[in-house]
Amino acid sequence: MVRVAGIDCGTNSVKMEIADISFSPFGPKIEIVVPRKVWTIRLGEGVDETRLLSPYALRRLKGSLESFKQDISAFKAEKLRFVATSAVRDAKNEDDFRKIVEEVLGVEPEILTGKGEGRLGFEAACMGMKEEKKLLVDLGGGSTEFSIGEGDVPSFVKSLDIGCVRIAEKFGFGSDPLPVEKREKAESFVQKAMKEVPIFSARRLIGISGSVAVVSFMAAGEKEFSPSKKLEIEREKGLEACEKLMGMSEKEMEEYPLIPPLRRKVIRAGALIWAQVLLSSPLHSYLFSDAALLDGVILDEARRLLRQC
Repeated sequence: MVRVAGIDCGTNSVKMEIADISFSPFGPKIEIVVPRKVWTIRLGEGVDETRLLSPYALRRLKGSLESFKQDISAFKAEKLRFVATSAVRDAKNEDDFRKIVEEVLGVEPEILTGKGEGRLGFEAACMGMKEEKKLLVDLGGGSTEFSIGEGDVPSFVKSLDIGCVRIAEKFGFGSDPLPVEKREKAESFVQKAMKEVPIFSARRLIGISGSVAVVSFMAAGEKEFSPSKKLEIEREKGLEACEKLMGMSEKEMEEYPLIPPLRRKVIRAGALIWAQVLLSSPLHSYLFSDAALLDGVILDEARRLLRQC
């Protein structure tokens, strides 16, 4: 058995979980020891415009990693796999990011490609699902990954620069409900980008990430998150929740425990993107899965360790 810590550093949040990996003739077995912990650090704040990770964002990153380091030490993880995504891919000062990760955790970060990110998310969320054509949408902060496949591995992956942080900043979303003009421009931009994805071809639509979670739990009438929960959401209910979120001010969001403070600045952009996905799909419902890229990282590390046995 090997105890592995995984860290996924995204554009909006950084997440960690620790798992025990054991092996059998049937493949690796994964048992979660420390459930997913999340820090919302807005690493990608301003990156779309400046192509730089700001000193403030890097300081927030360092604080989160120092906290994770305590858990990694306390639970005696033997291996650590650290991946980063869109914000770091886009940043010209990637070396500043690498320096902090290596100083705090003593590990070299792995910068995933968009396709690599989409593949790992698909494998985590779709593992064991029946053989039908599935579209997995991982709606992140800097990018959104669209992965299509019939088995556990996608045959099509496309990463688009339409994450909730990027869209909120690109179109100047403030703290009030979305003005019609800004909303229409953002919707047109998202629609144009998504033309590269055959969304209509899928027989099953699955959404993962914080933005899709907020929309889905709101659509289901839930007041708080339930870890490891899956929700089947009617398309129209999902669209109603998206409309509600886009029409809310940050002040109004304070009444909703589903929306943590640092997500309030970007959730309307997340709702806008997810609404465009739903409008592009002919399906009458979608599945929200709590599985995430981080679960795919742990699974991939388990397979890597198995190959070394």
